[in-house]
Amino acid sequence: MFTKLFATVAFLASVPLVAAAQDSTTESPQTFPPGVVMHDTVLAAHLDLDRLDLAATAKAISQIIGQPTDASAAAPAEAMLNVLRGAGANDVYVTVPGRALLQGGVCLVIPCDNQQVVQQTVSSFSNLVPQTFDFRILQTDSAVVVCPAMMATEFQGEGADKRPVNRPEFDAGLKTMSSFANQIVISLPEDIRNELAVLWPEKLGSDDPTGISPQRFAASARSVLIGWSLPPELDFEAQVQASDPQGAQACEQELSKLLKLIPPEMPRPSIRVEDDTVLIQADAEKLQTLFTTLLQPARRGAQQQQSMNNFKQLALAMHNFHDNYGFFPGKYTVDTKGRPLLSWRVALLPYLEQAPLYAKFKLDEPWDSEHNLPLAQQMPDVFRVVGDDLPAGKSRVRLPVVAGSLWSGDGPPRTIRDITDGTSNTIWVATAPKSAAVTWTKPDDWKLDEAKLKEQFFGDQAVVTTSFGDGSAHAITPAITAKTLKALLTMAGGEVVQHEEVK
Repeated sequence: MFTKLFATVAFLASVPLVAAAQDSTTESPQTFPPGVVMHDTVLAAHLDLDRLDLAATAKAISQIIGQPTDASAAAPAEAMLNVLRGAGANDVYVTVPGRALLQGGVCLVIPCDNQQVVQQTVSSFSNLVPQTFDFRILQTDSAVVVCPAMMATEFQGEGADKRPVNRPEFDAGLKTMSSFANQIVISLPEDIRNELAVLWPEKLGSDDPTGISPQRFAASARSVLIGWSLPPELDFEAQVQASDPQGAQACEQELSKLLKLIPPEMPRPSIRVEDDTVLIQADAEKLQTLFTTLLQPARRGAQQQQSMNNFKQLALAMHNFHDNYGFFPGKYTVDTKGRPLLSWRVALLPYLEQAPLYAKFKLDEPWDSEHNLPLAQQMPDVFRVVGDDLPAGKSRVRLPVVAGSLWSGDGPPRTIRDITDGTSNTIWVATAPKSAAVTWTKPDDWKLDEAKLKEQFFGDQAVVTTSFGDGSAHAITPAITAKTLKALLTMAGGEVVQHEEVK
């Protein structure tokens, strides 16, 4: 049961990343509507739709993840919000009753003026609910409710529990955090809290780096309050209400141990005790830096995966070009006198769903002619390394040229038969260092000195994305030996390749 509870809490705690701006002059409601807080409620929350600014949220997310967000995707969400607001749905309340934890747990209560419109709007998102859970969308006299089927009679019908609810800590918590746009109050019924204080371990184990005592925290804490706002006034505060000042000191000590998980070089929230309360706060700069740092590994992974996909597209385009002409494109096209005109990237455009752009080029003119040069500003994304901040039209996607490589020399075009080392053992496209970036239409060799092969191939890159002749994409790190790298760059050297050095 408790696993379900903390999964729910974790989900709701992530809502600040997609909630939005708060007008600091406006306060949130200070009490929950009737029916939200129940005898066995373990978590209740309030989300303010009136202060949900999708444009500001998208901008903040873009800054955190280091990538522009899709502006077109916000239009349907904005339209949906306008429909809900027009129907008088300005707030969403969340309640998690203990008895429903194994059935999905979360109940939404949406007070509104036009229940039919709100129900239809909410129903359009019903496919997002896991099919393992049976949820109902109900209308009451003043709200629309989304809840597990087992909770339906609690909100509608004769089965509702009519006993008075004595859980004052929820309204008190909501009032305490009412200066924020959105709030969460977590408080376990006394019997569950007492059970936790016995069942939770004194220590997590010998391999726990924090030394935190879940049992000590559970015995001392009474409720947890969370309030947050995002741009234009990014703000966050959490409070742990303890049984007494000594309990607050105990909670502060355990929470401070938990903060050890944040690396020392990263900003940490401030934590202090005031009477029987532990306050955890973080200002806008700390929050953005913390989120950005925490998301960096995931962002790098996503960028690497996108680069891999781009390189697979390039490999497929190379093979389709070969199927059409019987040979691979050259490093660049030339005129009748052998003078370079346009890069290999331009030649691949028809095979990258870029035929309209290809048709704009004058193929018998050089890349920097009066007609062709402006087209350099229209570089397709497949030639852009995800996350790069290079000037428009500059690309690091290049063909490595070393003695014996597919791209060395000025002879006739190469065919797949020339790759006698095997296409799975031959690199033909790679990301070059930023210092080697070129205008994507320019016919320019990326010549590598065998004596400085690794230094010139990697430069300042921790990972080089590569495309192999068999259409696969691989990430290569500087841990690779110069011998193996040279073997991969040649097409007919007959070397034995150590594939464990290639990811």
